[in-house]
Amino acid sequence: MPRDEYAYILEYLPYGMADSKDRRPSAIALTESLGLLLVVLKKDVKVQPGQKVYIGEDKREEVHHIVERIPPDKLSSAGSLLLKERIHQIVIENEKKYVELINKLGPINVRLHAINLIPGMGKKTGQKLLSERTLKPFESYQEIKERVGLSTTMDKAIEDRIMEELYNKDKYKIFT
Repeated sequence: MPRDEYAYILEYLPYGMADSKDRRPSAIALTESLGLLLVVLKKDVKVQPGQKVYIGEDKREEVHHIVERIPPDKLSSAGSLLLKERIHQIVIENEKKYVELINKLGPINVRLHAINLIPGMGKKTGQKLLSERTLKPFESYQEIKERVGLSTTMDKAIEDRIMEELYNKDKYKIFT
């Protein structure tokens, strides 16, 4: 799996994490692959929530080093809100990627299909989606909603599933 090159700042922590002895300026960032990282910033660098920062192997402008992956419950309420907003943007901006993934999802085991892990996708709706995608692959969220007859939009369902995966509410991961 390729390493993430960029991340989006969710929270700026001028004195580090509250539960840490390390008081260096830090930030919590969401990677392109939807992981949360605690990063230490370079000296005299301030970042803004929502700012895109380089975290790759080459010379970094803002980030000194990556400390660790962290769970979303380390975020403040403002950080959690920004996380939801950023996930929404990612799902909208990468519609083609997620629709392609929906077209390719397969069974997890004999009794469970990955499609059924998506919120709002019960057995009957999942079967309808599977039969529709065999006729013709889906090309957009709107097409999925219309052909399958979903009551909610697919992008909202994907966002909800990503949040569930980030908070480890299920042992199966399909998007993170």
